[in-house]
Amino acid sequence: MEKMIQSMMKRFPVFIAMGFMIVMAAVVIGAVNAGSAASYYAVDKATRDASIDLAQVRSNIESIIVWLPYFKFLGLAMILAGITMALGVISLRLQELGKRVMSSVPEAARLALPPKPLSATLMRMFMMLGMLIIIAGFIVSLSVASTASWVYSHPVVEIDAAVAGSDLLAGLARVHAAEAWLEAFKFVGVASFFLGIVYGLRTIVFALDYQRTAIPQVVAKLPAATRSPEKASVLAAN
Repeated sequence: MEKMIQSMMKRFPVFIAMGFMIVMAAVVIGAVNAGSAASYYAVDKATRDASIDLAQVRSNIESIIVWLPYFKFLGLAMILAGITMALGVISLRLQELGKRVMSSVPEAARLALPPKPLSATLMRMFMMLGMLIIIAGFIVSLSVASTASWVYSHPVVEIDAAVAGSDLLAGLARVHAAEAWLEAFKFVGVASFFLGIVYGLRTIVFALDYQRTAIPQVVAKLPAATRSPEKASVLAAN
């Protein structure tokens, strides 16, 4: 399992590239939807409110408005996941470097490597939590977008004339209620990613602090004949 996670983390450039492509696709879709909205609202209100054909146009516009922000956040989540994985790769390289340094000195001068810090586990946990939240939000937004498409496929005059308890008003209520909580939900996902990045940086600092304190101790344990500033410099470079 650990090897699989480490192998996936090394593919961070793929995640960043995919995230960027999703964001760019969202920009294009948004631009096309903006053109449709401009054409729709260029028609006088009385005609818009009564026309079935224009209701279909509005249906597409409103549907895209619902799911597109979460599609963009999915792209952002991929980029943030790539950044978090890149930090994980750096910490793994520092760990491998520490092992190589210890194997290059006499056994009597070696120090025990510290266990994996809790911050490394928290980094992965918050990254996966953030991704799950963003994906869940996107899936829910697609469901809400389907309801919005059905509601707004009816002319405005029909929606305004709907009575309490009707399917139209129930669907409209679901759309607005979901928009309210999904807005906050996606930021919880982003916050989880930022926490993962913070813990990733903390893991790197932990590894660097260990090397800073371990190298002088290793040099102090070396036999007098091999102890020299040059040897210490080589250990630091490794």
